[in-house]
Amino acid sequence: MAKYQVAVLGCGSIFSRHLAALKANPEHYDFIAYYDPNPITAAKYASELVSQRLYQNEEEAYNDPAVNCVVLLTPSHLHYTQAKKAIASHKHVILEKPATFSIEELVELQELALQNRVEVFCVLQVRLNHSIGLVEQVLKHGLLGDIRSSSLVQRWQRPLDYFTGWRGTYTECGGVLFEFGIHYLDIMQYLLGVPKVTAAQFFKTKFKDSEVDDSAYALLDFGDFGGTLEVTLAAEPSNIEVSLIIIGSNGYIKLGGKSLDQVTAVHFLDESSKVRYDQICNEVLGYTIDNQAAIGACPHHPELYKQIILNPARFRLQSTYNVIKLVSEINELGAN
Repeated sequence: MAKYQVAVLGCGSIFSRHLAALKANPEHYDFIAYYDPNPITAAKYASELVSQRLYQNEEEAYNDPAVNCVVLLTPSHLHYTQAKKAIASHKHVILEKPATFSIEELVELQELALQNRVEVFCVLQVRLNHSIGLVEQVLKHGLLGDIRSSSLVQRWQRPLDYFTGWRGTYTECGGVLFEFGIHYLDIMQYLLGVPKVTAAQFFKTKFKDSEVDDSAYALLDFGDFGGTLEVTLAAEPSNIEVSLIIIGSNGYIKLGGKSLDQVTAVHFLDESSKVRYDQICNEVLGYTIDNQAAIGACPHHPELYKQIILNPARFRLQSTYNVIKLVSEINELGAN
C-alpha cells in the first residue's frame, strides 16, 4: 500500500502539476478524492479522474477514513485554517506556498502536527533546480572567496485584471512577496542565510487601484555583507527576469532563467577555481557548462513528491520558517 492516501483540495491552475506528481509516484501516493468549491473548475477533470471521488464539500476530506493526507492547492489565505483542520483530523498535509502569513501560525501548525503525529510539508520546488545544488557546492568549497554582496531581482509582468478575486486584497494574497517573491527569497536565504532587513518600501506603480502593492524593495544585512531585493510585477510588455547574483572576493556567479534554473554568468580570478568549478559541475550535473546554460528548470513537482518520501526534512513545514519570517519582516518594515 502507498504511504499516503491523498485527497486534494483545490483544482485551480496549479492542480495539473500536482496531478502529474501523484501519477508519477504511484508507489508512494494513492490519489483517492478531490474537491473544488467551483463546480465548473472541478468538472474540467471529471473525464480524467474517473477513479477518484469528487467530494461535495471540503469537510469530507477531513472526515474520510480512506484518506491520510490532504494536499492544499487553495487560495493562500485559506492554507492555515485548512491545514489546521486537516492536522486535527490526523491527516498529513502537503501545502502549496505560502504555508501561512505569519510565524505564529506556522509554529502553531508545527505544534499541532507534533501532537497529532502527522507530517506537514511545504511546496518549495525551486530548491530542486540543479542550478541551486551547483551554487551550494560553489559556496561550500569557497570558490567565490569572501562574500561581498548579493542582489535578488524579480521583474515580471501581470495584466491589469490580475489583482481581482482573492488576489485583490492584502489579507487574502499576503502581498506581492508572499504571492510572487517567496520562492526566490527562499533560495536567497537558503544559500546565504537569513538577513536582517534594514529598510523596505512598497509602491503601486501599475496597479494603482489595487489594495495590493505591485513593487517591493529592501536593503538586507547578512552580517558580513549587504544585499538588495527588488520584486515588481509592473514590467512591460512581458517578464524580464528573475536573477540572483552573488559577488565574492574571488569572483561572482549569477543565476537567471525562468526560475533561477540557469547559470547566466560565472567568473573567477584564478584558473584553479575555474578548474574546480568544472569538477563541481561534473559532480552535480554529470557535465560541464558554460555561461548561459540552462541546466534544469521548474516545475519539479514529481521530483518534490518523490523527495518528500526520500528526504522529508528538506520540505517539512519548519523548512519554510526562515522565509516566512523574512517576508513578514519586509512587509512590516515596508508598511511603517
